[in-house]
Amino acid sequence: MIIKVPRRALGRVAIGLMFAFVLNGDERNDTRLLDFTVVAVDSQGQPVNDLSPGEFQVTDAGKRQPINFFRHNDSKPLQAPALGSNEFSNRGRAKDPHVTLVLFDLLNERFATRGVAGNQIIHDLERLEAADSLYLYLLNVDGRMYPVRGVSNREEEAQPLDDGPWTRRIKPMLDDALRAVLRMRPVDIDVAARVQLTLNALSAIAAQLSIFPGRKNIVWVTDGVPIALGERRSDVGEAVDFTPQMRQLSESFDRSETAIYPVQQIMIGSPDAMGGTGLGSKAFLDELAGLTGGRPNSGKDIGAAVRQAVNDARTSYQIGYYATLRNWDSKFHKLRITCTRKGVRIQARSGYYAWPEPTGARAERAIEAAVSTASDAAEIGLQGSLTPDPKNPLTLHAALRIDANDVALAQDGDQYQGQLRIAIVGYQPTGRVTNSTIVPLDIHYSARERDNALREGIALAQDLTLDKNVNRLRFIVFDRGSNTIGSLTIPVSAGVRP
Repeated sequence: MIIKVPRRALGRVAIGLMFAFVLNGDERNDTRLLDFTVVAVDSQGQPVNDLSPGEFQVTDAGKRQPINFFRHNDSKPLQAPALGSNEFSNRGRAKDPHVTLVLFDLLNERFATRGVAGNQIIHDLERLEAADSLYLYLLNVDGRMYPVRGVSNREEEAQPLDDGPWTRRIKPMLDDALRAVLRMRPVDIDVAARVQLTLNALSAIAAQLSIFPGRKNIVWVTDGVPIALGERRSDVGEAVDFTPQMRQLSESFDRSETAIYPVQQIMIGSPDAMGGTGLGSKAFLDELAGLTGGRPNSGKDIGAAVRQAVNDARTSYQIGYYATLRNWDSKFHKLRITCTRKGVRIQARSGYYAWPEPTGARAERAIEAAVSTASDAAEIGLQGSLTPDPKNPLTLHAALRIDANDVALAQDGDQYQGQLRIAIVGYQPTGRVTNSTIVPLDIHYSARERDNALREGIALAQDLTLDKNVNRLRFIVFDRGSNTIGSLTIPVSAGVRP
């Protein structure tokens, strides 16, 4: 089934609108699909792969919720689709089925614990039998991410080596990276500024991980950051609570389906690494882990945390239910997801903050992030092509196919509902970005239509008249139901434009 998007919505790619996305059309304000990723393990900590929707029970702020959306995400690699002539895909090669990133936090590690933590990372990672889906970053003392093995070079490192996975070379790789970035942490840096640098870096890496489909886990090796500062430590002379910033960070992690697995290096009972009077670094780490669906601080065992994160990422379930407008009451909602099957333990988010937000705000934030990211996001599979108009060299026919298996199609009575948001972005060789409005695509499928979409995808077609300076187009699809995103960049030369 081809969906013809109105020409007024995705017509000419406008010039000079830097991220000025405007939602074209009305959002559905009556209900919103709340979608959560959960992990189910048995008494041995091994994934349980055969649960059904009826075996889950969900309560939101103490109220039982019916399950409207359910999906099992297994560890099967996502194979690249067969492409025809002049076709492109954001899954041009098999994508990592599960991703774990180890973050060695030099910004918040005391100098005394850096060496111990670095040696343990080397010891634990070099013994791994497989590491294709494992990445390692340093958070340096300036608040910047430094890749030891980064997501941007995963393509050239995907080929297996004769001597085993890349982690066999972890010692020289980490030693070289540490020599490049390691220096003493400035003693005069304000604690609050350091906390903000940390949260900004975590948010940025979560956005970068959105290029991978499914659940992603970050093993955060750190001394921790405080959840609050006392009056004497605060630069403003008053107590400072970082809980609001943590809430915002948890929402960023929710959008990218990323969970935190903290590993705190300081000794229990020792002064806080953030200057001695910071309050509750362990509380901050444990609460952030709970809000993102990770596991609480596992002590100083980095290897155990990595193994658990890798194991948890292999298989998961997505569970969603509709929440009405009354749900957004500016309060924290405790979330409880349980399983009726004996011996099964559920790991999920501990709750969420039901803050009301402007119409279309989530879509705008997600699409803006997709615009500025170098690589295409692959949480939603996309396949597309550009074909020239024989009568007008500046007009191209765009065809896009969305993998419906990656979209939340929630059951509502005898229909299946989906809420997609579409944007097209043009890039010029100078780096200038031009874009369209964000167009709502609300789906209402019968069971037969849904089954057909799952087999053949959701197809869209649109004629585009471009500015002559645009040399590549990026098609972006955001799913409001699951907070996932996909993008596909196609060079305009693929449309054989002179």
